[in-house]
Amino acid sequence: MVKELRPDDPAVIGPYRLLGRLGAGGMGNVFLGQSPGGRLVAVKVIRPELADEPGFRIRFAREVAAARHVSGLFTALVVDADADAPVPWLATAYVAGPSLSEAVTEHGPLPVPSVLALAAGLAEGLGVIHQAGVVHRDLKPANVLLAHDGPRVIDFGISRAMETTMLTQAGTVVGSPGFMSPEQADGKVVGPPSDVFSLGAVLAFAAAGEGPFGTGPTPALMYRVVNHEPDLASLPPRVRAVVARCLAKEPAARPTTAELLAELGGSQLAANWLPEPVAAELGRYAPPPAAKTATSWPETVDRPPAGSRVRTPTEPAGPATGGTAARGRTGRGSWRRPAWLAAAAALAAAAALTGFALSGPGTVHPAAEPSAHPVAAVKTTGPARETRAARKATVTVPHRAKSSAKLRPVRTAPARTAPAADGGGPAAGPATGPAQPGVAASSRATQPAPRPARSAPPPPSSGVVPDVVGTTLAAASSALKARGFGNIPYLYNCYGSADTGDVVQQAPGAGATISLTAPVQLYLQANNCATVPNVMGMSLSDAAYTLKQEGFTNIPYLYGCYGSSQTGDVVSESPGAGSSYGTTQPVSLKLQADNC
Repeated sequence: MVKELRPDDPAVIGPYRLLGRLGAGGMGNVFLGQSPGGRLVAVKVIRPELADEPGFRIRFAREVAAARHVSGLFTALVVDADADAPVPWLATAYVAGPSLSEAVTEHGPLPVPSVLALAAGLAEGLGVIHQAGVVHRDLKPANVLLAHDGPRVIDFGISRAMETTMLTQAGTVVGSPGFMSPEQADGKVVGPPSDVFSLGAVLAFAAAGEGPFGTGPTPALMYRVVNHEPDLASLPPRVRAVVARCLAKEPAARPTTAELLAELGGSQLAANWLPEPVAAELGRYAPPPAAKTATSWPETVDRPPAGSRVRTPTEPAGPATGGTAARGRTGRGSWRRPAWLAAAAALAAAAALTGFALSGPGTVHPAAEPSAHPVAAVKTTGPARETRAARKATVTVPHRAKSSAKLRPVRTAPARTAPAADGGGPAAGPATGPAQPGVAASSRATQPAPRPARSAPPPPSSGVVPDVVGTTLAAASSALKARGFGNIPYLYNCYGSADTGDVVQQAPGAGATISLTAPVQLYLQANNCATVPNVMGMSLSDAAYTLKQEGFTNIPYLYGCYGSSQTGDVVSESPGAGSSYGTTQPVSLKLQADNC
């Protein structure tokens, strides 16, 4: 769940603005961050005491560089890192979902279909990690995140950066007791089989709610891992068979990730693979709403003219100008008195003339009562509007009965009225005074400022995935970005296609409607693939020669007791014959030992 930042938390790490806290671990704190382009990431900030250890930054940079080559659907991609920052940090793609540890602790063990889907996803994720030459070393329930489209493996590889540092500190262990392999607990060299052992322990936890070696202090757990058999009595039979093979004490006796995928059937992950209580919790891990800033004037309020002062809601309103354009304040906040006084004088003169007008020919407008403040004689509801016809309208004001003075016709704009205070009808009063010769032009009504354009609607949050199978990576990325998708992880591998470099599979498939921030995984045909030949029953030398003829040069082998009568012959090869496989990837051979 995303929690609020603490007062002492940083606001920015590298180019990422921090939005909240995701948790803390042995290496440091984890925050939810947002890139300048809006992409969400999980930012792990390394503890200062680790960063100060000699050689840590070099190891951290090396392991991060290796982890950035991992690009699988069931892994959280490493997108950025800085080993040279004052405090080193690592950014990975954000996964909106709980960890397996949180889900099982809050809702209990997962049902069998969910555990088998979890096993397949984790096996594929580990396979991609191993193909990049990386060993996780710390696979545990807290390092498995559950999303709506499958599990994600996180923190792969970077635990090795801690290894030398932690081994120099008394009483510390690299890994998680109860989930680490026997060879790791003994301090031996570990490889992909060690991660398979941890996978078995994780699946046991998912199905039973507890690790296969129980709970207790670290020394007791490590002793059980090395010397005791796991307790699998509470596991369902279908899950128990898979877990038991993974938890074999000997690394060579454990299945590879490819063999696990073949055993699990490779069926497509169901959309509802998570049980309902866990799926309902995914909304808690949505990012907090971004702060909204007002960038335009409200639609119901006229924008004030340029250069004028905007009144705050708590500031008392100034006197109305009766349709005459009000002068704003200058940059220093003082009124422009000469223009204001000229306008006031003009209106006062107009009131005096019309107040004493007598009946006679022509049209006469009724005069308003003199106001204590001539500028505020009438309240208007909007900016004054003056048309050409209004400017041409004339009023003939006759002379007084006992006056010999003859007045000339005076032009004035038609009166504007405002609703009466009780709403019963219009209140009479001139909107403007009569224009007199020599009166400043500021007494005339000004044209209203244009209303602001309506704000654009918010961008869509989801879109339909286009079909990019059969296109190049560049063309596929362009097509996806045109639809708004920017999270496009990809993986080159051997899929048996003759179209080298083309997309052979995408997930989710074309036509699916997903969030624009969700990943669209692309699988592309690599250019260094070959078909694995059948070397079963051959001697080691013959098998190695046959494999090298097809381009395979990485041929690890292991002698063991497999129940075969053909001493020294190959009894197992992985991947199996006929597989399309990278020529630089290992083809593992198992041979029958002669002392069985």
